[in-house]
Amino acid sequence: AQPRSFHRRISGKFAQNENKVVEQKVVLAMVGLPARGKSYISKAIVRYLNFCGCPTRLFNAGNLRRESGKSGVDANFFDQKNADAKRLRDEMAMECLDQVLDFLEACGRATAVGILDATNTTLDRRRKVKEKVCGRQGIRLIFLESLCDDEEILQNNYELKLGNEDYKGMNAD
Repeated sequence: AQPRSFHRRISGKFAQNENKVVEQKVVLAMVGLPARGKSYISKAIVRYLNFCGCPTRLFNAGNLRRESGKSGVDANFFDQKNADAKRLRDEMAMECLDQVLDFLEACGRATAVGILDATNTTLDRRRKVKEKVCGRQGIRLIFLESLCDDEEILQNNYELKLGNEDYKGMNAD
């Protein structure tokens, strides 16, 4: 007798009940201030949905910025009054969103989720994300906001951020 084996499959179709099958593409756009848990939540969602067989991928705007050589920029880069930096941040976020949309298109007819992990805290940014996503046929958009005002958690998150390339060689104070 052959031992029974388990082969995980990615079907692209997930039964909600015996009468309905879902084939859906979703952009999950995270919203929140830095160090509020957006990436933590995003990674948990990616792990769970991939475990369930739903192709899911995370696209982090901060990682894209660092990969493009903009790591270790000073605080002026994130100042809302700095128009040139704001334009550059928005361009990088839209480039990241383009990567999300390309991933979803590459998934064919399969149900898939692409997560845009960026602050997306301004109404203008969320409007741009909405316009770009809603301009694509068959793709849904969900904004998920992560709020955290617990000082202990925030302090821990700030300390964790000190380990990334943005803060290399900087004093923690």
